[in-house]
Amino acid sequence: MIDLPEGLRPDLARGARFLAANPPPGALVQCGVTGAHFYGFPSPNSDLDLKGVHQLPLEGLVGLEPAPETHDVLTDFEGVEHDLTTHELRRALELLLRGNGNVLERFLSPFQLVDGLTAELAELALGAISQRFERHYRGFFHGMRREHEREPRLKSMLYSYRVALTGIHLLETGECVGDVRALAPEYGFDGILDAVSAKAEAGEKAAIEPTLDSALRGGWSALEGRLQQALERSPLPAEPANRAAASDWLVRTRLG
Repeated sequence: MIDLPEGLRPDLARGARFLAANPPPGALVQCGVTGAHFYGFPSPNSDLDLKGVHQLPLEGLVGLEPAPETHDVLTDFEGVEHDLTTHELRRALELLLRGNGNVLERFLSPFQLVDGLTAELAELALGAISQRFERHYRGFFHGMRREHEREPRLKSMLYSYRVALTGIHLLETGECVGDVRALAPEYGFDGILDAVSAKAEAGEKAAIEPTLDSALRGGWSALEGRLQQALERSPLPAEPANRAAASDWLVRTRLG
């Protein structure tokens, strides 16, 4: 479990109430907290990012009406912004096998709100880890750099480091770790910890102090190089090793 200070931990009870009030179609079979809580830099006013999987009944898949593959809700609930996205089971597995880090992280988040198929999906996620995920993390890293250059904020700088470090660690070890506080010292990027502390005090949308901003921008090229290096020496398979097993599991789950 990610160790967060009191007052910065995700309110799972409120998250469960939100899910009950905004259910996806079919059955909700997995839902994890991602976002700043998973990444190790929440603020007292951080929103709750809920990402999960819903399973439609067979009649919802074989009838004439198109089945909703994605369920999105973004709204304030009990005074806090909640951001919920769920994918239908087949779609979620398809994205996982393509190397989608968002799906990988929701399956492996230490903050889970639903029993359902959570353990089985986590096992499938671990079996699907491959070099395919490099494209997701590199693309996300570049996207967060562009966002930060448009509007420099503590949050966007933290995201840029977090996503690069998660990608580096995944490619080198096969382990999915979201907490930037754990990854930064391991890979020699301790400076980002100053931004973690600043965001906890200043809030979710706070600007970044110019001197800190300049210093942390200076680390971007090193992160880029480490990502490339991690890919070149990665022990991971080029493609997911469990595609056939995931397909068999999906069929059994549907019919069961």
